[in-house]
Amino acid sequence: MKASRILFGAALLGALSLAVISEAGAQFGGGGGMGRRSGGGSPRDSGSERSETTRLSANDQIRMQLTNTRLALKLASEQNAPWQSYEDKVIGLIAEQPQSASGDAVKQIDRNAELLRSRLGAMQDLADAAKKLYATLSDDQKLVAERMLGATVPPVYAVPRR
Repeated sequence: MKASRILFGAALLGALSLAVISEAGAQFGGGGGMGRRSGGGSPRDSGSERSETTRLSANDQIRMQLTNTRLALKLASEQNAPWQSYEDKVIGLIAEQPQSASGDAVKQIDRNAELLRSRLGAMQDLADAAKKLYATLSDDQKLVAERMLGATVPPVYAVPRR
């Protein structure tokens, strides 16, 4: 009799805990409950319940990384101009929008080649700006830059095909 009371109490406690966890998950947008995939419900949801933070575009993620890096570097006033030059080059690179792939195959290849030449030039400008910025950094700032600056460089892709 005593064992059945303990077993009943444990089952009741488990059921109440599960109810509280499920309610908290529903209230706060959690997705890790029983039978649910982490990051959303059914495949049809496609993350519609996710917070705005998880839906940042790749460009916004780069911009956030730029801000985080600038803050972590704790730049002195004389370092602001080299930083701004570097940041402008990164923003210019991510702002470049490829044109849609239309026309015959040769025209599409020509556009891809032109885009890559343009991006190569932009990446060279970015590398030059990074070197100028790096030259102004203290040893402590260089440690931060080694850890964070690389993540501010966006991945470079060719024109997407449709």
